[in-house]
Amino acid sequence: MGSAATSTFQLIMARGLEPRAYAEAFAVLGALSLLVTPAQVVQTLVARQAAELVALGRLNELRTLTRSIVRWTGLVSLILMLGIVAASPLIQSALQLTSPWPVVVAGVAAGALTFEPVARGITQGAREFVGLGFALAAHGFGRLIVGAATVLAGGGATGALLASPASALGGIIFGWLSARGVLNRPDAPSETEAAPLGIADHVRVALILFALAGLLHLDVLAVKAFFSPDEAAAYAALALIGRIVFWSGMMVGVVLLPFVVWRAAVGAGVIRAYLASLALMAAVSGACALIILAWPESVYGLVFGDRYPPYAELLPLYVAAAALLAIAVVTASLHIGAGHLRVWIGLVVLLAATVAGYAFAHDSPRAVLTVLLIGTAVAAIYLVAEAIALAHQRRTEGARAERQGADVPSRP
Repeated sequence: MGSAATSTFQLIMARGLEPRAYAEAFAVLGALSLLVTPAQVVQTLVARQAAELVALGRLNELRTLTRSIVRWTGLVSLILMLGIVAASPLIQSALQLTSPWPVVVAGVAAGALTFEPVARGITQGAREFVGLGFALAAHGFGRLIVGAATVLAGGGATGALLASPASALGGIIFGWLSARGVLNRPDAPSETEAAPLGIADHVRVALILFALAGLLHLDVLAVKAFFSPDEAAAYAALALIGRIVFWSGMMVGVVLLPFVVWRAAVGAGVIRAYLASLALMAAVSGACALIILAWPESVYGLVFGDRYPPYAELLPLYVAAAALLAIAVVTASLHIGAGHLRVWIGLVVLLAATVAGYAFAHDSPRAVLTVLLIGTAVAAIYLVAEAIALAHQRRTEGARAERQGADVPSRP
Protein backbone atom coordinates (compact mmCIF):
# COMPACT_ATOMS: atom_id res chain seq x y z
CA MET A 1 0.00 0.00 0.00
CA GLY A 2 2.81 2.40 0.86
CA SER A 3 4.56 1.72 -2.44
CA ALA A 4 1.30 2.13 -4.33
CA ALA A 5 0.65 5.47 -2.62
CA THR A 6 4.18 6.68 -3.39
CA SER A 7 3.84 5.57 -7.01
CA THR A 8 0.53 7.40 -7.30
CA PHE A 9 2.17 10.58 -6.01
CA GLN A 10 4.97 10.16 -8.56
CA LEU A 11 2.32 9.88 -11.28
CA ILE A 12 0.51 13.01 -10.08
CA MET A 13 3.80 14.91 -9.88
CA ALA A 14 4.81 13.81 -13.37
CA ARG A 15 1.47 14.86 -14.84
CA GLY A 16 0.84 17.97 -12.73
CA LEU A 17 4.20 19.76 -12.94
CA GLU A 18 5.55 21.64 -15.91
CA PRO A 19 8.75 20.10 -17.36
CA ARG A 20 11.10 22.61 -15.69
CA ALA A 21 9.39 22.24 -12.30
CA TYR A 22 9.37 18.46 -12.69
CA ALA A 23 13.10 18.38 -13.47
CA GLU A 24 13.81 20.57 -10.43
CA ALA A 25 11.65 18.48 -8.10
CA PHE A 26 13.17 15.21 -9.36
CA ALA A 27 16.73 16.54 -9.01
CA VAL A 28 16.13 17.84 -5.47
CA LEU A 29 14.50 14.54 -4.50
CA GLY A 30 17.59 12.76 -5.80
CA ALA A 31 19.87 15.07 -3.82
CA LEU A 32 17.64 14.57 -0.78
CA SER A 33 17.97 10.81 -1.08
CA LEU A 34 21.77 11.17 -1.01
CA LEU A 35 21.69 13.60 1.92
CA VAL A 36 19.53 11.25 3.98
CA THR A 37 21.86 8.30 3.46
CA PRO A 38 22.35 8.48 7.28
CA ALA A 39 18.69 7.41 7.50
CA GLN A 40 19.43 4.26 5.52
CA VAL A 41 22.43 3.65 7.76
CA VAL A 42 20.31 4.09 10.88
CA GLN A 43 17.61 1.70 9.68
CA THR A 44 20.13 -0.92 8.56
CA LEU A 45 22.17 -0.79 11.76
CA VAL A 46 19.10 -0.75 14.02
CA ALA A 47 17.57 -3.64 12.05
CA ARG A 48 20.79 -5.64 12.28
CA GLN A 49 21.19 -5.07 16.03
CA ALA A 50 17.49 -5.63 16.72
CA ALA A 51 17.49 -8.88 14.74
CA GLU A 52 20.40 -10.24 16.75
CA LEU A 53 19.12 -9.10 20.17
CA VAL A 54 15.59 -10.37 19.51
CA ALA A 55 16.96 -13.71 18.31
CA LEU A 56 18.93 -13.99 21.56
CA GLY A 57 16.02 -12.75 23.73
CA ARG A 58 17.97 -9.73 25.00
CA LEU A 59 15.15 -7.18 25.00
CA ASN A 60 16.55 -5.09 27.87
CA GLU A 61 19.68 -4.49 25.80
CA LEU A 62 17.49 -3.54 22.83
CA ARG A 63 15.58 -0.99 24.92
CA THR A 64 18.83 0.56 26.19
CA LEU A 65 20.24 0.66 22.67
CA THR A 66 17.05 2.28 21.35
CA ARG A 67 17.21 5.14 23.87
CA SER A 68 20.80 5.86 22.91
CA ILE A 69 20.06 5.77 19.18
CA VAL A 70 17.07 8.10 19.57
CA ARG A 71 19.23 10.72 21.32
CA TRP A 72 22.06 10.61 18.78
CA THR A 73 19.80 10.38 15.74
CA GLY A 74 17.77 13.35 16.93
CA LEU A 75 20.95 15.42 17.21
CA VAL A 76 22.18 14.36 13.75
CA SER A 77 18.75 15.13 12.25
CA LEU A 78 18.80 18.67 13.65
CA ILE A 79 22.36 19.34 12.43
CA LEU A 80 21.54 17.97 8.96
CA MET A 81 18.41 20.09 8.67
CA LEU A 82 20.14 23.32 9.69
CA GLY A 83 23.14 22.58 7.46
CA ILE A 84 21.03 22.06 4.33
CA VAL A 85 18.96 25.18 5.00
CA ALA A 86 22.13 27.24 5.48
CA ALA A 87 23.62 25.86 2.26
CA SER A 88 20.43 26.34 0.20
CA PRO A 89 21.82 29.19 -1.98
CA LEU A 90 24.82 27.06 -2.96
CA ILE A 91 22.65 24.03 -3.74
CA GLN A 92 20.26 26.21 -5.72
CA SER A 93 23.13 27.42 -7.89
CA ALA A 94 24.64 23.95 -8.39
CA LEU A 95 21.32 22.44 -9.51
CA GLN A 96 20.22 25.47 -11.55
CA LEU A 97 17.03 25.95 -9.52
CA THR A 98 14.77 28.97 -9.92
CA SER A 99 14.23 29.33 -6.16
CA PRO A 100 15.94 28.24 -2.92
CA TRP A 101 12.65 27.17 -1.32
CA PRO A 102 12.69 23.59 -2.67
CA VAL A 103 16.06 23.16 -0.94
CA VAL A 104 14.76 24.67 2.31
CA VAL A 105 11.81 22.24 2.30
CA ALA A 106 14.23 19.42 1.47
CA GLY A 107 16.31 20.40 4.50
CA VAL A 108 13.33 20.06 6.83
CA ALA A 109 12.49 16.76 5.18
CA ALA A 110 16.07 15.53 5.58
CA GLY A 111 15.92 16.05 9.33
CA ALA A 112 12.60 14.23 9.69
CA LEU A 113 13.55 11.42 7.30
CA THR A 114 16.80 10.78 9.18
CA PHE A 115 14.92 10.27 12.44
CA GLU A 116 12.07 8.18 10.97
CA PRO A 117 13.98 4.90 10.39
CA VAL A 118 14.77 4.24 14.06
CA ALA A 119 11.35 2.70 14.72
CA ARG A 120 11.25 1.14 11.26
CA GLY A 121 14.57 -0.61 11.91
CA ILE A 122 13.25 -2.11 15.15
CA THR A 123 10.21 -3.65 13.46
CA GLN A 124 12.30 -4.80 10.49
CA GLY A 125 14.91 -6.43 12.72
CA ALA A 126 12.27 -8.14 14.86
CA ARG A 127 10.62 -9.40 11.65
CA GLU A 128 7.36 -7.69 12.60
CA PHE A 129 6.50 -7.10 8.98
CA VAL A 130 2.86 -6.20 9.66
CA GLY A 131 3.98 -3.29 11.84
CA LEU A 132 6.63 -2.38 9.29
CA GLY A 133 3.95 -2.45 6.60
CA PHE A 134 1.77 -0.01 8.57
CA ALA A 135 4.73 2.36 8.97
CA LEU A 136 5.55 2.19 5.26
CA ALA A 137 1.87 2.69 4.37
CA ALA A 138 1.67 5.77 6.59
CA HIS A 139 4.83 7.07 4.93
CA GLY A 140 3.36 6.55 1.47
CA PHE A 141 -0.07 7.99 2.21
CA GLY A 142 1.43 11.02 3.95
CA ARG A 143 3.40 11.70 0.78
CA LEU A 144 0.38 11.12 -1.46
CA ILE A 145 -2.14 13.25 0.45
CA VAL A 146 0.05 16.30 1.01
CA GLY A 147 1.95 16.03 -2.27
CA ALA A 148 -1.14 15.62 -4.40
CA ALA A 149 -2.88 18.55 -2.71
CA THR A 150 0.07 20.91 -3.15
CA VAL A 151 0.88 19.88 -6.73
CA LEU A 152 -2.74 20.13 -7.89
CA ALA A 153 -3.05 23.49 -6.12
CA GLY A 154 -0.19 24.83 -8.25
CA GLY A 155 2.57 24.65 -5.66
CA GLY A 156 5.22 23.72 -8.23
CA ALA A 157 8.45 22.02 -7.19
CA THR A 158 8.28 23.44 -3.66
CA GLY A 159 4.77 22.08 -3.20
CA ALA A 160 5.79 18.66 -4.48
CA LEU A 161 8.68 18.54 -2.02
CA LEU A 162 6.35 19.27 0.92
CA ALA A 163 5.30 15.65 0.49
CA SER A 164 8.64 14.49 1.94
CA PRO A 165 8.33 15.94 5.48
CA ALA A 166 4.68 14.85 5.51
CA SER A 167 5.65 11.28 4.65
CA ALA A 168 8.31 11.29 7.37
CA LEU A 169 5.81 12.49 9.98
CA GLY A 170 3.37 9.72 9.10
CA GLY A 171 6.15 7.14 9.20
CA ILE A 172 7.40 8.35 12.59
CA ILE A 173 3.98 8.20 14.24
CA PHE A 174 2.95 4.77 12.96
CA GLY A 175 6.49 3.42 13.17
CA TRP A 176 6.72 4.03 16.90
CA LEU A 177 3.25 2.64 17.48
CA SER A 178 4.47 -0.59 15.86
CA ALA A 179 7.89 -0.57 17.56
CA ARG A 180 6.32 -0.34 21.03
CA GLY A 181 5.03 -3.88 20.68
CA VAL A 182 8.57 -5.15 20.14
CA LEU A 183 10.14 -3.06 22.91
CA ASN A 184 7.49 -4.16 25.43
CA ARG A 185 8.33 -7.84 25.05
CA PRO A 186 9.74 -9.54 28.17
CA ASP A 187 13.46 -10.11 28.44
CA ALA A 188 14.44 -13.79 28.02
CA PRO A 189 18.17 -13.85 27.28
CA SER A 190 19.85 -16.96 25.95
CA GLU A 191 23.34 -18.03 26.94
CA THR A 192 24.76 -17.02 23.55
CA GLU A 193 26.57 -13.70 23.70
CA ALA A 194 25.63 -10.96 21.26
CA ALA A 195 28.32 -9.63 18.97
CA PRO A 196 27.44 -5.96 18.39
CA LEU A 197 29.06 -4.03 15.58
CA GLY A 198 31.83 -1.62 16.55
CA ILE A 199 32.21 1.98 15.39
CA ALA A 200 34.48 0.93 12.53
CA ASP A 201 31.81 -1.50 11.33
CA HIS A 202 29.18 1.24 11.51
CA VAL A 203 31.34 3.38 9.26
CA ARG A 204 31.78 0.50 6.81
CA VAL A 205 28.03 -0.06 6.62
CA ALA A 206 27.52 3.67 6.06
CA LEU A 207 30.02 3.67 3.20
CA ILE A 208 28.37 0.64 1.57
CA LEU A 209 24.96 2.30 1.66
CA PHE A 210 26.30 5.67 0.52
CA ALA A 211 28.03 4.09 -2.47
CA LEU A 212 24.83 2.31 -3.53
CA ALA A 213 22.77 5.49 -3.03
CA GLY A 214 25.27 7.36 -5.19
CA LEU A 215 24.90 4.83 -7.99
CA LEU A 216 21.13 5.20 -7.77
CA HIS A 217 20.84 9.00 -7.81
CA LEU A 218 23.94 10.75 -9.16
CA ASP A 219 23.13 10.26 -12.83
CA VAL A 220 20.01 12.45 -12.54
CA LEU A 221 22.01 15.16 -10.73
CA ALA A 222 24.69 15.02 -13.43
CA VAL A 223 22.13 15.49 -16.20
CA LYS A 224 20.45 18.33 -14.27
CA ALA A 225 23.81 20.09 -13.84
CA PHE A 226 25.11 19.67 -17.41
CA PHE A 227 22.05 19.82 -19.68
CA SER A 228 19.09 22.07 -20.45
CA PRO A 229 15.89 21.97 -18.37
CA ASP A 230 14.00 20.16 -21.15
CA GLU A 231 16.72 17.50 -21.52
CA ALA A 232 16.88 17.11 -17.74
CA ALA A 233 13.09 16.68 -17.56
CA ALA A 234 13.12 14.01 -20.30
CA TYR A 235 15.92 12.16 -18.52
CA ALA A 236 14.09 12.42 -15.17
CA ALA A 237 11.06 10.82 -16.82
CA LEU A 238 13.28 8.06 -18.19
CA ALA A 239 14.80 7.49 -14.74
CA LEU A 240 11.38 7.27 -13.10
CA ILE A 241 10.26 4.57 -15.55
CA GLY A 242 13.53 2.64 -15.37
CA ARG A 243 13.62 2.67 -11.59
CA ILE A 244 10.31 0.84 -11.44
CA VAL A 245 12.42 -2.26 -12.10
CA PHE A 246 14.71 -1.37 -9.19
CA TRP A 247 12.05 -0.53 -6.61
CA SER A 248 9.83 -3.48 -7.48
CA GLY A 249 12.36 -5.90 -5.99
CA MET A 250 13.65 -3.89 -3.05
CA MET A 251 11.27 -5.26 -0.41
CA VAL A 252 13.14 -8.54 -0.84
CA GLY A 253 16.22 -6.90 0.68
CA VAL A 254 14.16 -5.53 3.57
CA VAL A 255 13.10 -9.06 4.47
CA LEU A 256 16.48 -10.66 3.73
CA LEU A 257 18.59 -8.54 6.09
CA PRO A 258 16.98 -9.50 9.43
CA PHE A 259 16.62 -13.11 8.32
CA VAL A 260 20.34 -13.35 7.54
CA VAL A 261 21.25 -11.76 10.89
CA TRP A 262 18.94 -14.15 12.73
CA ARG A 263 20.40 -17.16 10.93
CA ALA A 264 23.93 -15.99 11.62
CA ALA A 265 23.15 -15.34 15.32
CA VAL A 266 21.99 -18.92 15.85
CA GLY A 267 24.85 -20.41 13.84
CA ALA A 268 22.81 -21.39 10.77
CA GLY A 269 23.68 -20.91 7.08
CA VAL A 270 22.68 -17.84 5.08
CA ILE A 271 23.52 -18.53 1.44
CA ARG A 272 20.37 -20.49 0.57
CA ALA A 273 18.24 -17.62 1.90
CA TYR A 274 20.16 -15.22 -0.31
CA LEU A 275 19.70 -17.38 -3.41
CA ALA A 276 15.96 -17.72 -2.76
CA SER A 277 15.68 -13.93 -2.27
CA LEU A 278 17.61 -13.29 -5.47
CA ALA A 279 15.32 -15.62 -7.41
CA LEU A 280 12.20 -13.92 -6.02
CA MET A 281 13.57 -10.47 -6.83
CA ALA A 282 14.50 -11.58 -10.35
CA ALA A 283 10.94 -12.84 -10.94
CA VAL A 284 9.30 -9.60 -9.75
CA SER A 285 11.75 -7.16 -11.32
CA GLY A 286 11.98 -9.24 -14.51
CA ALA A 287 8.23 -9.11 -14.97
CA CYS A 288 8.27 -5.32 -14.59
CA ALA A 289 11.15 -5.02 -17.05
CA LEU A 290 9.32 -7.11 -19.66
CA ILE A 291 6.18 -4.98 -19.38
CA ILE A 292 8.15 -1.72 -19.69
CA LEU A 293 10.18 -2.90 -22.68
CA ALA A 294 7.28 -4.57 -24.46
CA TRP A 295 4.83 -1.65 -24.13
CA PRO A 296 6.87 1.53 -23.54
CA GLU A 297 4.25 3.82 -25.12
CA SER A 298 1.54 2.47 -22.82
CA VAL A 299 3.71 2.78 -19.71
CA TYR A 300 4.79 6.33 -20.57
CA GLY A 301 1.22 7.25 -21.43
CA LEU A 302 -0.07 5.89 -18.12
CA VAL A 303 2.51 7.79 -16.07
CA PHE A 304 3.00 11.02 -18.03
CA GLY A 305 0.06 11.32 -20.42
CA ASP A 306 1.33 12.98 -23.59
CA ARG A 307 3.87 15.19 -21.81
CA TYR A 308 6.93 13.01 -22.38
CA PRO A 309 7.33 10.60 -25.32
CA PRO A 310 9.17 7.32 -24.65
CA TYR A 311 12.95 7.71 -24.61
CA ALA A 312 13.15 4.62 -26.81
CA GLU A 313 16.89 4.57 -27.49
CA LEU A 314 17.86 4.81 -23.80
CA LEU A 315 15.03 2.93 -22.08
CA PRO A 316 16.57 -0.58 -22.45
CA LEU A 317 19.88 0.71 -21.07
CA TYR A 318 18.20 2.27 -18.02
CA VAL A 319 16.13 -0.84 -17.35
CA ALA A 320 19.32 -2.93 -17.48
CA ALA A 321 21.13 -0.54 -15.12
CA ALA A 322 18.20 -0.62 -12.68
CA ALA A 323 18.08 -4.43 -12.70
CA LEU A 324 21.83 -4.69 -12.08
CA LEU A 325 21.60 -2.20 -9.22
CA ALA A 326 18.75 -4.20 -7.68
CA ILE A 327 20.99 -7.29 -7.69
CA ALA A 328 23.77 -5.25 -6.09
CA VAL A 329 21.55 -3.88 -3.32
CA VAL A 330 20.01 -7.24 -2.39
CA THR A 331 23.49 -8.82 -2.35
CA ALA A 332 24.75 -5.97 -0.17
CA SER A 333 22.01 -6.87 2.34
CA LEU A 334 23.53 -10.34 2.53
CA HIS A 335 27.00 -8.95 3.23
CA ILE A 336 25.75 -6.51 5.87
CA GLY A 337 23.59 -9.13 7.57
CA ALA A 338 26.42 -11.65 7.66
CA GLY A 339 28.94 -9.07 8.89
CA HIS A 340 30.99 -9.46 5.71
CA LEU A 341 31.80 -5.75 5.40
CA ARG A 342 35.04 -5.69 3.43
CA VAL A 343 33.01 -4.94 0.31
CA TRP A 344 32.95 -1.27 1.31
CA ILE A 345 36.40 -0.79 -0.21
CA GLY A 346 35.44 -1.91 -3.69
CA LEU A 347 32.15 0.01 -3.63
CA VAL A 348 33.75 3.28 -2.56
CA VAL A 349 36.39 2.96 -5.30
CA LEU A 350 33.63 2.18 -7.80
CA LEU A 351 31.58 5.22 -6.74
CA ALA A 352 34.62 7.48 -7.11
CA ALA A 353 35.26 6.06 -10.59
CA THR A 354 31.60 6.59 -11.53
CA VAL A 355 31.67 10.23 -10.37
CA ALA A 356 34.84 10.75 -12.40
CA GLY A 357 33.07 9.19 -15.36
CA TYR A 358 30.20 11.68 -15.06
CA ALA A 359 32.69 14.54 -14.85
CA PHE A 360 34.48 13.55 -18.06
CA ALA A 361 31.75 11.83 -20.10
CA HIS A 362 28.74 14.12 -20.17
CA ASP A 363 28.54 15.19 -23.78
CA SER A 364 25.09 13.57 -24.05
CA PRO A 365 22.51 11.87 -21.78
CA ARG A 366 23.49 8.58 -23.44
CA ALA A 367 27.09 9.06 -22.25
CA VAL A 368 25.90 9.66 -18.67
CA LEU A 369 23.69 6.58 -18.80
CA THR A 370 26.55 4.49 -20.20
CA VAL A 371 28.67 5.44 -17.18
CA LEU A 372 25.78 4.42 -14.92
CA LEU A 373 25.34 1.09 -16.71
CA ILE A 374 29.03 0.24 -16.41
CA GLY A 375 29.03 1.23 -12.72
CA THR A 376 26.00 -0.88 -11.83
CA ALA A 377 27.33 -3.86 -13.81
CA VAL A 378 30.67 -3.76 -12.00
CA ALA A 379 28.90 -3.35 -8.63
CA ALA A 380 26.65 -6.37 -9.24
CA ILE A 381 29.50 -8.58 -10.47
CA TYR A 382 31.77 -7.55 -7.59
CA LEU A 383 29.18 -8.11 -4.86
CA VAL A 384 28.06 -11.46 -6.28
CA ALA A 385 31.72 -12.56 -6.50
CA GLU A 386 32.16 -11.59 -2.84
CA ALA A 387 29.00 -13.58 -2.00
CA ILE A 388 30.56 -16.64 -3.66
CA ALA A 389 33.71 -16.05 -1.60
CA LEU A 390 31.56 -15.78 1.54
CA ALA A 391 29.82 -19.07 0.74
CA HIS A 392 33.20 -20.77 0.25
CA GLN A 393 34.47 -19.30 3.52
CA ARG A 394 31.40 -20.48 5.46
CA ARG A 395 31.65 -23.94 3.91
CA THR A 396 35.34 -24.21 4.83
CA GLU A 397 34.71 -23.02 8.39
CA GLY A 398 31.86 -25.50 8.77
CA ALA A 399 33.97 -28.38 7.52
CA ARG A 400 36.81 -27.43 9.87
CA ALA A 401 34.46 -27.18 12.85
CA GLU A 402 32.90 -30.52 11.98
CA ARG A 403 36.33 -32.14 11.95
CA GLN A 404 36.97 -30.66 15.37
CA GLY A 405 33.73 -32.13 16.69
CA ALA A 406 31.84 -28.84 16.88
CA ASP A 407 28.12 -28.77 16.25
CA VAL A 408 28.28 -26.40 13.29
CA PRO A 409 26.48 -26.94 9.97
CA SER A 410 28.91 -27.92 7.25
CA ARG A 411 26.90 -26.25 4.49
CA PRO A 412 25.72 -22.66 4.32
